[in-house]
Amino acid sequence: MIKKYFEYLYSEAERVNRNNIDLSLSKVTRKGTLLDVGCWDGTYTTRWAKSYKAKKVLGLEIVPEAAKIAKKKGIQVIAQDVTQGNWKIKDNSVDCVVSNLVIEHLTSVDTFIAESYRVLKKGGVSIVSTNNLSSWHNIISILMGWTPFDMVNSSVKAWAIGNPFALHTNEDLLIGPSYSHKCVYSIRWLKEWYALYGFKFVDVKGAGYYPLPAEFGNVDKRHSAFMTLTFKK
Repeated sequence: MIKKYFEYLYSEAERVNRNNIDLSLSKVTRKGTLLDVGCWDGTYTTRWAKSYKAKKVLGLEIVPEAAKIAKKKGIQVIAQDVTQGNWKIKDNSVDCVVSNLVIEHLTSVDTFIAESYRVLKKGGVSIVSTNNLSSWHNIISILMGWTPFDMVNSSVKAWAIGNPFALHTNEDLLIGPSYSHKCVYSIRWLKEWYALYGFKFVDVKGAGYYPLPAEFGNVDKRHSAFMTLTFKK
């Protein structure tokens, strides 16, 4: 019963987080080319494109099978590892870069941020959404000497390690280098990291605040389960 309740809280936090991304995209005044970094099968890319009112939609995806599905949805997908070298996209050619639950999987956040800046036009916007290391459930886990909840899938051999209350312990889920989390971050951490590459911070939204309703995450954003940050070039 408790597990199902926390699964519900997590799904609600994800729902509010996606709504936060929609809202952030809708507030971007200059419309044009949208790039979804880590677009997977394009399901949410098409949603982001609608919220942003994109004129052209690009996607970057490392998993070939997912990239093929995304292409069938009309997305111009570039299959490559976003942490390895320059993205196959021209300088100053994109109006908005969006990524959801991707940055925590990357081996080089520096490359991700630098390339986001390079491909964006002057005045372009980068919207990044990810787990929040400073959420209360992660803080409590660390105090207990356990793996933070959002890092329990850090191994390529098992989905949930180091935390006795991890939701997916012993479940047969996708594992491997591109599915495991490398690190999770806090709001200040990402704000200062983006600033190193010339980005200006615009806004942050929060989602999830266990065990309270997900909307409370937008009240105390610093400790929300998910965070969506907007930056401008």
